Order: sequence, then structure tokens, then C-alpha cells
Amino acid sequence: MKKRWLCGTMALVIGAMAMAGCSGGNSSSSASAAGTEAADSGSSVDTSGAEMTIRVAHVCGTGSPYDYGANAFKKLVEEGSDGRIKVEVYAGDMTTDEVECVEMVQNNNLEIGWVGTGALGGFVPDLGIFELPFLFEDEDNVNKALEGEFGNSLLEQLSAVDGITGLGFHEDGWRNILTKDKTINTVDDMKGVRMRTMQNEVCVATYEALGATPVALASGEQFTGLQNGVVDGTDNSALYAVADGYIEVVNNICDIHHYYSSGIIVASSKWYEGLSEEDQKLVKESAIKAGEEQRAWFLENDEAKIAEYEEKGYTVTRPTDIDAWKEKVAPVYDKMYAAHPTWEGLVEMVRAAK
Repeated sequence: MKKRWLCGTMALVIGAMAMAGCSGGNSSSSASAAGTEAADSGSSVDTSGAEMTIRVAHVCGTGSPYDYGANAFKKLVEEGSDGRIKVEVYAGDMTTDEVECVEMVQNNNLEIGWVGTGALGGFVPDLGIFELPFLFEDEDNVNKALEGEFGNSLLEQLSAVDGITGLGFHEDGWRNILTKDKTINTVDDMKGVRMRTMQNEVCVATYEALGATPVALASGEQFTGLQNGVVDGTDNSALYAVADGYIEVVNNICDIHHYYSSGIIVASSKWYEGLSEEDQKLVKESAIKAGEEQRAWFLENDEAKIAEYEEKGYTVTRPTDIDAWKEKVAPVYDKMYAAHPTWEGLVEMVRAAK
């Protein structure tokens, strides 16, 4: 389903949250040459003490949540190596397609990609589990699950794919329900609501279970779809709704966190295995730390953005009948367990991570 539907035309300028496209450029042939120097040398070379440049690419714009995380990684690596290792971040100007970004990493044409889990589902079907509604209780549950058995299991599966090493998780944020006219406060309010959704078996089944009518609509069509009444609502974080512009054609935000969207920092296996043990440790630990920082940043700024629009007069609801919502979507879990037998064990890992 990738290009990442949340990010394709999106950029959030930190603080101002100004909108920008996933295009423009600062890439250069010299960066490409420097970035592949260590990778081309193979695993027999000790890179300890060697200067190098690491290229990190993502499909979103400068200042986006992806870009925040990638630049946190840049800072951690450069400071951790005392400037010996340089990191160049390419914000939407190396590729605008996440699947292509993953393929570049896999083929050793790019050192690191900052991508969403949807771009990796073709390699590891278990990553589709992130589409399950109410999979995580809260941010603490997310952190413990991703840093524990659940996250390690998924990263191990990904790292078993030829050419790819999974370094750690980053964040695409909690999704809420945004509607044009109808205020959503209880699960019964979802009945008959035409919800824009991805053409995804889990998402479609979820909205059907909630009594809504799922309507497949491309990400770029959400503004006009809401404006013209093709759909009554959509789901996303407030940050992305602002960045993509359709916050202007909705009036209600149901702050429910029914979906959590994750991402993974992937490295070229050939390049990564060619690093010294010291540099491998620095890269991996920096990726994990950057992902943690990005998750904390996203949560804080998304909640602040919701509060900002509440002050502007938007109706913001915070449902208290969460158990009723979970009861409605319980059949989705049964359906997905039948289709994906490994998911039940993974869900148990999430539930235990508290």
C-alpha cells in the first residue's frame, strides 16, 4: 500500500507545522560515493576509526515526524563518533516511494531507510498486525512492546530477509477519527458514517464491525472527498491532518487512538555487516534512541495540535466507552487470527508488555 499514504505529499515544519511536498533536493553524487565506500569494501574490513558518510532517506518532507527522527539519528551518530561519521538526511528528494526506498536499501544502493511498516509487509506479513484496532493500550504499552519480545520478533523476521537489517522502530503516530458534520462520542455514533479508509482487509473489517461504511479513497483525495460529501470522515493524527490540509474541511476530532501506526529503520545488510562491531553498535543504538525520541515528540506535538484546534472552536471528544469499542471490533481479531495464525501469539506478547 506504500508510498506511505500518510506522508506522500506531507511535511510538518516543526513548531509552525508548515506544509511542504515530499520533493526538492539536496542529494549529490559526492554523497552517494561517500556513502557506499564502506559498503563496497565488504564485511572483512574493520571500519573502526575510518571516516564515512551514511545516507538516510525517507519519503516525507523537511520537518516531518519522519524527518525529526532521521535527524535525531544524525545527531546521535555524529556526536557518538566525535564527527568521524557524517549522516546526510534525504527528505523526500531521493525517492517518494517507500517500497522503492526499501529496495534501494536491499540492493545496497542506500545505507538506511526510514520507512513505515506498510512498505515492509510484502517481506514480513506479520507486520500487518499494526493495522489491528486497539492493539496497544497507550504509549507505555507501545514502548514496552516494541522494545521487548514483540518488537524483537518482528525485527528478527525482517533481518532474515536477504539484504535487509532491521535496526529499530520509529513512529507514524496514533490515529483519531475526524468528521465533517457528525460528532463521534460513543461507538454507536459510528453507525452509518462513511469512513475513508485504506483498501486494507483489516481496516475495512474494522469499520464494518463498528457499523460504519468504509470507502476506499486515495490519500490525496481526502480533502475533496470530505468537502464534497463522498465521505463523512477519515482517520489520522492531527499533525498529518493539518499538514495534508483536510483539517480545514472537518469540524470534529474524536481523540480515541484506535490505531497505532509504526515504522522501522532499515539498513542495507551488506553495508551494516561491513562495519566494525563498534560502529554497528553505534548505528543500532542510535537508531533505537532516535525512534524513542521520535515517538515521544510525536505524542506531545499531536496532543498539542488537538488542543490548538479545540481552542479554535473544533469539537473535540474523548470517548470513555472504550470497552464498548473494543467489544465491537473483537470479531476482527478472530477473523485475522484465522487468516494469519501467527498474529494471536504476537498479540499476546503485546498484552503482556505492560
